[in-house]
Amino acid sequence: MWTTTVDGGPDDEWARRSSAPENEAPATVPVSVVLARTATAAVTLTGVQVFTTGIAFTVGLRCRPETLAALESRDLGDLLWGHRGPGPQLLVGVELADGRRASNVPAGPDASGDPGGRDAVLFHGGGGSAGQLSADHSWWLSPLPPAGPLRVVVRCDPLGVPDTVTELDGAAIRAAAEGVVTLWPWVSPHEVDVPMTSPAPDLPAGSWFAGA
Repeated sequence: MWTTTVDGGPDDEWARRSSAPENEAPATVPVSVVLARTATAAVTLTGVQVFTTGIAFTVGLRCRPETLAALESRDLGDLLWGHRGPGPQLLVGVELADGRRASNVPAGPDASGDPGGRDAVLFHGGGGSAGQLSADHSWWLSPLPPAGPLRVVVRCDPLGVPDTVTELDGAAIRAAAEGVVTLWPWVSPHEVDVPMTSPAPDLPAGSWFAGA
């Protein structure tokens, strides 16, 4: 996944920032904070990993059984990924100390700016898991935040959570980046020769799958 440069070639700098670098062992920042809390639900942030190009962290949802019943939902994953609704109901955003912002709210038709620009803030969700009363979703933010407060903003109307702002220490995050270990040189995605098809497994002649 990458954008293109002016000459039409792949933009390696953008590709390098689009997700956590696979050639790095991240440093960690000891952050475990409750971003928002009501009498029956809570939003947490844990597992901050620092890379040279950005940070990864996990946002979690927790709720009491009566809250889930009121939502008429099978589990909290519906609020994260919107499988049975109009879209994610847990809104997550970040604001860097220099004023740049990003969130998981879809950009409208009048949105301006270049989402793949060299100075753009890249912010998107990754994998996650969910049960009835708990759910976790990983997030990727690039670039590394500048020194100063890194504001994390959450809102979840179904859980009664209004706009809530929590400040993380951007200077501590940048300092932790010095502990990142580069395992080997980064390789551009367009240089990786990935076969389009995989060889068939070696199956016994009598196997059902051998004749599938």
